Amino acid sequence: MATIKIDLGEKSYPIIVGFNLLDKLGEELRRQLPGVEKALVISDRIVASLWGEQCLLALRDAGFHPKLASIPPGEKSKKLSVAEELYGHALDADLDRRSPIIALGGGVVGDLAGFVAATFLRGVPFVQVPTTLLAQVDSSVGGKVAVNHQRGKNLIGSFYQPSLVLVDLDLLQTLDERQFKAGLVEVVKAAAVWDKAFFLWLNENFFNLLKRESKTIHEAVFRAITIKTEIVSRDEHEKNLRRILNFGHTFGHALEAVTEYDYYLHGEAVLVGMKMATTAAWKMGFLSKNEYEQLQGLFASFGCYPLPNEVAPQKIIEALNYDKKREGERIIFILPQSIGKVLASSLPEEIIEAVLHSYI
Repeated sequence: MATIKIDLGEKSYPIIVGFNLLDKLGEELRRQLPGVEKALVISDRIVASLWGEQCLLALRDAGFHPKLASIPPGEKSKKLSVAEELYGHALDADLDRRSPIIALGGGVVGDLAGFVAATFLRGVPFVQVPTTLLAQVDSSVGGKVAVNHQRGKNLIGSFYQPSLVLVDLDLLQTLDERQFKAGLVEVVKAAAVWDKAFFLWLNENFFNLLKRESKTIHEAVFRAITIKTEIVSRDEHEKNLRRILNFGHTFGHALEAVTEYDYYLHGEAVLVGMKMATTAAWKMGFLSKNEYEQLQGLFASFGCYPLPNEVAPQKIIEALNYDKKREGERIIFILPQSIGKVLASSLPEEIIEAVLHSYI
């Protein structure tokens, strides 16, 4: 077990990484919330069937009286109408301002539960227990909470830091290969924007990661989280440095939107987005051919994720215009300059079109 502390002054919190941690959730939370009894666990129906009872038991053993609310799995649950249903569950559980809301699930559950925690009673304690690799290394850390709008992803949200993140690597055992690889994309992204040595390590250990070798997984998750905490500690609200973590996300979010959030997993869309952004950087002259090939080589290890035939480049361009990172008329992309170093830049429309046509 290892603990990473994210340094945000009064909003600092621990991220505990290891195996067999879910059973320790209650005792870890009790240290932070002495005297509190009521709690609401939010999960999706699949995760709740796998880990819900174990989570509730761990909380009960520490003196909490938790309730469980489950939602349909998938990105389509990340909307205001589902948040409103969860407010009802919070009221039924008789939560007060000291009562924690605990997200037990992947990125959708974490973003949605965090949004509810941030807005219910003007803010209650929030705990992340991520159950997917993507959530463990990315979305559970840093305080981004949001729901989607029909015009775009994460358009309604805020920054709301959790009190605790419990990263139990045993929870990854139930992930299928597709979900696991989608999460591994975010590990590669962290290395690509910040740490060349880690990127090269991932390249060497990629197939051990796919085999889910315990020591390799722990090393990869710990290093990816450490990178994110370093960045978030310097720029909590994404005013400057933290934007680099959006590598692949500008194209990726547009791809998710035009395919109505049910074709790609988030990590898959980010992977295609990183491929596109890397191609754009090379076309712009920001990136050497050698490092372009190294980046694309590791991306290719994940396999091929073609776009649906009916998706036209113009539809993707329209979706890009709703990106929340837009600055006036400029769409901002994170583009690699080298492995471990990126820049934020707009792109000429002809480059965007050329990149999209090369993938469609």
